[in-house]
Amino acid sequence: TEAEVQPLNDLILQLGINPNLKVSTLEAADAIETLATAGLSMAEIIDGAAESTVLLSNASGGDFAQSAEIMTDSMAIFKDSIGSYAEAVNGVVAVSNVSKFSVDDYALALAQAGGVAGSIGVEFDDFNTSIAAMAPLFASGSDAGTSFKTMLGRLVPQSAEAEAAMARLNLIQTDWAGAAAELSERLGREVLPTHHDVINAY
Repeated sequence: TEAEVQPLNDLILQLGINPNLKVSTLEAADAIETLATAGLSMAEIIDGAAESTVLLSNASGGDFAQSAEIMTDSMAIFKDSIGSYAEAVNGVVAVSNVSKFSVDDYALALAQAGGVAGSIGVEFDDFNTSIAAMAPLFASGSDAGTSFKTMLGRLVPQSAEAEAAMARLNLIQTDWAGAAAELSERLGREVLPTHHDVINAY
């Protein structure tokens, strides 16, 4: 109803007249629409997501829709290591400030490697540090993100020899044999002691 959306109307006007922000009411409305489309609740949008999106766009020179997508993707992927939308803005801006990558490159790197990085436990700050450090070696954020994703994937051993070597280097902390034995008991059938079988059984 009109009453229910009034808080968003008020927010759009507040963003548009905020002297510290460079955004029109129409641009603010578009950013809020992108945030809502990405699944954010009205409370999340009002409590900082919208303003942080505008701040990111102003700081990076990117458009508001793209900034909204970066914000929502970062928060979703690295939800366990980002405490606030302001922290997300600072992380993204820091990468563009200390490297040759623009916010466009960051968006491409996040699209390529963010999902894999987040799923294996890479924290937001570590992801940003890695992308910034790799920037001089790659022509675009897409290339850097693809290479980073490939490197992370190779950290999962592909053979017994690789698993043994990685264990010697303390890159593997999981006792797959023990985990397989536990699963065998739990499932009532034998599970092979390899990471693939254990993961599939789970």
